[in-house]
Parts: sequence; C-alpha cells; structure tokens
Amino acid sequence: AGAADYAFEIPAGTGARLDAGDEVELLPARIDARVGEVIRIVNRDDRGYLLGPFYVGAGETLSQRFTSAGTFQGACQVHPSGQLELVVTA
Repeated sequence: AGAADYAFEIPAGTGARLDAGDEVELLPARIDARVGEVIRIVNRDDRGYLLGPFYVGAGETLSQRFTSAGTFQGACQVHPSGQLELVVTA
C-alpha cells in the first residue's frame, strides 16, 4: 500500500476509554481532501467504529481513495462532537 494523504489510528483500549466516559478525539470534526487523495484509518481496538461515512471494524484497516467530489457527513464515535464531515473537492 502506498502512502496515505490522511492517516489516523484508533489505539487498542479506545472502547474502554469511551465506556469510562473519557473524551476521545482521534479524528478531526472536518477533513478537507481532494479527489485522488487517500485516507487510511487503522483500528487497533477490539470493536468497530463509525467514522463519518466510514465503518472500520475491529482490527481492520480502511484505505479509501477519493474518486469524486462531494460532502459526506456522519456520526463519528471518536470525536467529542459525535460528527465527522468529509469535504472532497476536485
């Protein structure tokens, strides 16, 4: 796999921190990207997470190249706001 333009990691133990009421901020509330760029999210935890338009299962790695412009919003379980907005421009 090549280099990612945006790389994030969910460390082991994140779920336990969330269960304990800790505020977890592993991704920004907004990501501004361009068509052709790549995001990679490595989930080292024992549970899956909704991360805006993405779902990354336990122990999985998501790698996504942005192929079209648009704005994508969704719940984000690892940001205090509970939301993530992804804005992809051409």
